[in-house]
Amino acid sequence: MCSVESLVRALVNVSEKAGNIARLCRENEDIFGLLVAEKTRDEANPRFVRDFKTLADVLIQEMVRHDVGKAFPDLKENIRGEESSTFTNSLGETITVEVCDSLEETANLLEKVLNGNKLVADLLAAEVHRDICTEDAQCIEGLSAEITASDVGIWVDPIDATAEYVQGKARGTAVPNIPASGLQCVTVLLGVYEIESGRAIVGVINQPFCVERDDGGYSGKIYWGVALDGVKRTNIPQQDVGADGRKKVAILSSAENKKYIYYLRDTLGYSIVFSAGAGHKILKLILGDADLYLVSTGSTYKWDTCGPQAILRALGGGLINLQETIDTKSVIELSYVKSSGKCNIGGVLGFRTHTQLMEFSKLL
Repeated sequence: MCSVESLVRALVNVSEKAGNIARLCRENEDIFGLLVAEKTRDEANPRFVRDFKTLADVLIQEMVRHDVGKAFPDLKENIRGEESSTFTNSLGETITVEVCDSLEETANLLEKVLNGNKLVADLLAAEVHRDICTEDAQCIEGLSAEITASDVGIWVDPIDATAEYVQGKARGTAVPNIPASGLQCVTVLLGVYEIESGRAIVGVINQPFCVERDDGGYSGKIYWGVALDGVKRTNIPQQDVGADGRKKVAILSSAENKKYIYYLRDTLGYSIVFSAGAGHKILKLILGDADLYLVSTGSTYKWDTCGPQAILRALGGGLINLQETIDTKSVIELSYVKSSGKCNIGGVLGFRTHTQLMEFSKLL
């Protein structure tokens, strides 16, 4: 058995280490230029013309597996991620990236990936092996529940919105607090789920580039939530949805099916805003900047939704399978049982309150 409190603390701390790696790689031009690799056709998301895999992605994923697996050995084999752990350097050598037992061993491995660049390899290895204990983790207390570590799994999205991470071109929208693109759309997503039931039960979202500082660097922010039977906790401030009097906002991708845009805008009276990053869009829903999230195609994956779904569940909202809900005329939550695969086939509808869900369901 392991305490939920200790698991949440570990995930919050490891998410901040991930954020530090993401910032280090992005803010150091000499490092960043070395790290970007285009994904193969088999790996790429079919919705995008180009997709990217960075060493930061792979390194963060393996760091999470190493750190959480070391703290909770029974969990290690059930930590799953978006990226493959292989990386091909410019010499054509394919290397399996992993976090080794010592800083020196990890630095030597990264040096091979980076074509002998010892300076960059040492910088990255030092960040990977650094001990971190954030203020956010220290504030977590009173989660008395326990779970059996071998009964749960973790989905990791090391850098969600990788294209935004690579390109970094910020564009705003007409809706306050919701950017269309840019580094603010980048998130690190960690989600814990029950293997047997498929329920998302713990989520952590780290937004590494939340605020640009005067010195040109960035500060991040961490959000977490727990949704277990009898225990619903989150660090998201409670608020009355719609209390500010603004028009209802639905957040979507720019490639969304037009019929849903018309339904939401013309029938239900939502303002439509298009934004990048599945994790970022759901975070805007979590924070109350948006009221509904919709994607009608199978372009999101379990690593995109597991963590955010747990936080939404802790707030009384949720993520449901759009097509299954339409077909069955009943609410079908996203599930993380192994048989459900990696892709959220059928699309996703996200809501913060059941009132919003019921309003939308009248159209189904």
